Amino acid sequence: MLQRLINIFNNLQPRQLLILAGVAAALMIIMISIGIGFLTKNTGIETVTEPAEEKPPIQMEKVVVAKVNIQPRTRIQENMLQIKELPVDMVPEGAIRSLDEVKDVQVQIAIFAGDVLTLQKVLAESKDEGFTGSIPADCRAISINVNDVTGVAGFAKPGDHVDLLLVEKGKYSATANVLLQNVLLLSINQNTLASAPMENGVPSSAAISNPSIATFALHPSDVLRLISASKLGEIYMSLRPAKPQAAYVDTTPYTIESIDAPPPKTEQPAPTNPAPTTAPVQQPAEPPVPKIEIIQGDKIVQNADTPTAPSQVPAVPSNPTATPPANN
Repeated sequence: MLQRLINIFNNLQPRQLLILAGVAAALMIIMISIGIGFLTKNTGIETVTEPAEEKPPIQMEKVVVAKVNIQPRTRIQENMLQIKELPVDMVPEGAIRSLDEVKDVQVQIAIFAGDVLTLQKVLAESKDEGFTGSIPADCRAISINVNDVTGVAGFAKPGDHVDLLLVEKGKYSATANVLLQNVLLLSINQNTLASAPMENGVPSSAAISNPSIATFALHPSDVLRLISASKLGEIYMSLRPAKPQAAYVDTTPYTIESIDAPPPKTEQPAPTNPAPTTAPVQQPAEPPVPKIEIIQGDKIVQNADTPTAPSQVPAVPSNPTATPPANN
């Protein structure tokens, strides 16, 4: 019998042997499972299957990433950036998470495409951009000379708002006018006052006369107005309170006359009914007297320089050589 089975296995093809081995293995597994189930049922042992340990989900966070290379001192535009999710473990410290935080902000160092934007790489505050960062976008910086008197004795500090007054001096009068109101003071240079000699803890008169420079933020049209006004007279700063009642007030120019001014000239009133003027009567000119020389014979009877009336001139004969008639 055993020899017969051996002969049968020897006559089987390799494919048939593989199928037979698979069937035998399946039968073995079924028998082992039945046996284990029978044993556990009789002994009362319960098998506890522990659930597989679940890994916690990876926490992601949105950050701002550079889409292109950004050169230093370049203002960031929205098309240069993109939002990207990264695992929390890969997010650097100080990472920017919103486009609004860095829009139109100047870059401090070079940023390459794919880099995460951080506060260390980007100038997040305008004050970090230098003096130009303190100028409002619609204004320009303009400076004028002031001294300790016109500059509110140094109490005006950068960031304060002041009014600018123009004082024009005439020969016998002075006029003050409010030139600009609610002007932002960007800086005031007091180095000349600090280096000047002191008298009893205060700057000397020489230090007060030394001008310092005040810089304001003005609209372009107001810049031209301030420059022109500075050539007409003296500019005074008027410091505004922290919480003024109104941002702007209506003002009119104020003029004061000197006591040395001459009194105004009074004009004579015109007559109500002026007398009519008549032209002078011209006397007729006398006709010129003709000058005639009368020659009688060989004598001049009348000289040309002593004219006589025509009635007194004797008759002149037509023939002067003729003999006058004898008297009877």
